[in-house]
Amino acid sequence: MRRAVVSLVALLFLGASAFGPAAAQEDGGRYYPETGHTLAGQFVAFYDAHGGLEVLGYPITDAFVDPFSGWLIQYTQYARMELVPVRAGTGVEYVRLSSLGEALGGWQPPLQDDQGPFGSTPGCRFFPESHHNVCHAFLDYFDGHGGPPLFGFPISEFTLENDRIVQYFQGFRLDWYPEEPGGGRVRVAPLGRMHFEIMGYDPALLRPRLPSDMMFYQVTELRPRASVWQSVSASSGAQQVYLVVRDQNSNPITRAATLLIAHFPDGDRTVVMPLTDENGVSQLTLSYEAEDPGSTIGLEFWVVYGELQGSTRDSFRIWW
Repeated sequence: MRRAVVSLVALLFLGASAFGPAAAQEDGGRYYPETGHTLAGQFVAFYDAHGGLEVLGYPITDAFVDPFSGWLIQYTQYARMELVPVRAGTGVEYVRLSSLGEALGGWQPPLQDDQGPFGSTPGCRFFPESHHNVCHAFLDYFDGHGGPPLFGFPISEFTLENDRIVQYFQGFRLDWYPEEPGGGRVRVAPLGRMHFEIMGYDPALLRPRLPSDMMFYQVTELRPRASVWQSVSASSGAQQVYLVVRDQNSNPITRAATLLIAHFPDGDRTVVMPLTDENGVSQLTLSYEAEDPGSTIGLEFWVVYGELQGSTRDSFRIWW
């Protein structure tokens, strides 16, 4: 049923399409439509060389000047990059990662000599630089994604935090997701967003932005929402039905193909709705007669935009 509905919408509206894939911008930056932010040109090479999307995550701000240090900084989901001077007054700068694991209080007292012997536990490695161990899946991820040069040294043992096993490093925190099948059970924690909020920066810096040239924008997700004019209606009449379609950054989707399946007690009715307008809105009037009081009319909406698909539901009640 689902495949047939989506195919029908796609055939009816082959002209509904998304923007092309993102690309590097003229200033050397890179726009990420997933979050609506541009990775600044000063940070692109460092980002690519230090784990990229998997370890650092998507940018969640554009680059901005930190009012506390005067440095250019940029937050990603899991980290903060800083452009710092080699020496004051020289004009020479380099990029580094903030020590967010330390800044967010992940430090535990170093293990003492009477808590050893160190490094003798199978599957673990002791780091004398910080007097902490890294073990098992955390150690595998740590070694496979850059080790101390990227993550820093462990500053805690693995511990339970909010009902999840985690371990802090100087720059990051690793979280354990045993419910995930196969790989992917170890994830980098979203310390970038946590640190941004603790620092008290303007929340407007987190808001998604459109690029200056829309060729760099790509719709990656459809988020449809439906509503009706009256939640309770008479047994005969007309219901005004609304559908709003937005993308992953809450921007309206124009010319999305939409289909409504209305589930009446006596059978389903399929109606092709108008393409969404410049505000991402499609609406129609749904007429009906002699429906039984007390029945519920279910509304199922399907949306197709380029190769993307989405759906949502709503309903109204027949009361008199």
